[in-house]
Amino acid sequence: MEKILTIDIGTTACKVIVFDLEGNILAKANREYPTYTPQIEWAEQDPLDWWNEAVEGIKEVAQAAGADGIVAIGLSSQRETVVPIDREGNVLSRAISWMDRRSRLEAEEISRQFGKDTIHKITGLIPDSTFTATKLLWLKKHQPEILQKAHVFLQPKEFIGYMLTGEAATDHSLASRTMMFDINKRQWWEDIFEFVGVKTSQFPRLCYADEIIGYLKEDVAKILGLKSRIPVVSGGGDRPLEALGAGIVGSRVMESTGTATNVSMSSNKVPENLDPRVVCSCHVIRDHYLIEQGITTSGTILRWIRDNFYRGEKEKGKNVYELIDNEAESSSPGANGVVLLPFFMGSRATRWNPDAKGVLFGLTLTHSRADVARAVLEGISYEIRACIEILESMGLRAESIVSMGGGAKSRVWSRIKADILGKKVVVEKVQEAASKGAMLLASYAIGARESLIEEKREVLFEYQPDSKNHEIYNRVYEIYNQLYNSVSSLYPKLSQY
Repeated sequence: MEKILTIDIGTTACKVIVFDLEGNILAKANREYPTYTPQIEWAEQDPLDWWNEAVEGIKEVAQAAGADGIVAIGLSSQRETVVPIDREGNVLSRAISWMDRRSRLEAEEISRQFGKDTIHKITGLIPDSTFTATKLLWLKKHQPEILQKAHVFLQPKEFIGYMLTGEAATDHSLASRTMMFDINKRQWWEDIFEFVGVKTSQFPRLCYADEIIGYLKEDVAKILGLKSRIPVVSGGGDRPLEALGAGIVGSRVMESTGTATNVSMSSNKVPENLDPRVVCSCHVIRDHYLIEQGITTSGTILRWIRDNFYRGEKEKGKNVYELIDNEAESSSPGANGVVLLPFFMGSRATRWNPDAKGVLFGLTLTHSRADVARAVLEGISYEIRACIEILESMGLRAESIVSMGGGAKSRVWSRIKADILGKKVVVEKVQEAASKGAMLLASYAIGARESLIEEKREVLFEYQPDSKNHEIYNRVYEIYNQLYNSVSSLYPKLSQY
């Protein structure tokens, strides 16, 4: 049996999976590594942690599924996180994570230098400390010796590819998350390189996500217990791979909720009227783009509710998320007048307000934690609706929502989403979508698959909107937006305390 091995370097763990060519999972390993926070707002990872856990994960799945028959390796990873490597392949410092906020001032400096509109037009991104360029400018100011010693700057899956093959290569999907890439010309934006203090020669060569970047080195193969010369396929960033694995094409919208929420659509061109509140980066599908919006806190709010409102049940060993679902379902649409603004760590899409805070509005002595639980599910869903409305204002046709991630496990939440959005919400039987996307690219690259898009998809359940509930939610959605507008001017004042 021919098999595909995939390696996904996520924010919290390395996921290694062996698939058959039909996309069935034969073996899986999930190995966590730490995020280091030496100062407030700093977030760093050790690339050797990524590699060590990848090595152990590969050994584990190779033993479980058998090393024979592995015909390709596909890669996936978190985006924007950057690690400098010297000419001998040594790691020069910990990788600065996408979560790291130390380069806020550098983001503002880049915005002043080039103009927010120009940056958005060229790179498709909004100046923010998330993106690689701001981190490099921070290094230029605070650790210039690293920029001077660096032979190449790599993002996580590029580092793993380098360790496997000795080749430094990036694909368009990760290059376009640096804020240093012209998404229209599909080449490096040289002006910003000079400003942040690095050269284009210090970045890996560009390739497509479905290209073979190199072959498994003999010495590494021995360590892993695999055959040497297995082709390693570039793969890409986790979000576009997730979209590929979930079949997000045409009028389908991906809503993926885990710790945070991502709302995405694919397009075969950069929209002419690209809204300044959305980000647009290159897809892993050739000549396609992914239009994205991110809600910073969604699943994390559910965890906060669990830990603060359901602590006793958690200590008793109950399935707290199931209890939250049941209680939320017992409340009525509109949560009996309780409205949540889900901005517990500022707002990215659609508000782009780092000072934004969470708000629970409308509480009375008659309300219960069930109303609060429902208000949380509804509040996040209102912001998903705001994201989709922006997509539609750009001329994109959003007909159905494919719900993914941990949030998709809740049938109650899926019904609420359908009623608030006024659109069909579908949950499919697709496991490990980002890794599956990497598998699709790898099998396509070696000629084992004719198309990247799967025609047949297995649906677990779907919900059509209830017209009566949708009318109720339309009215509450207006209040939701009015509430944000009413309190937004107060947020900076709160930031002083």
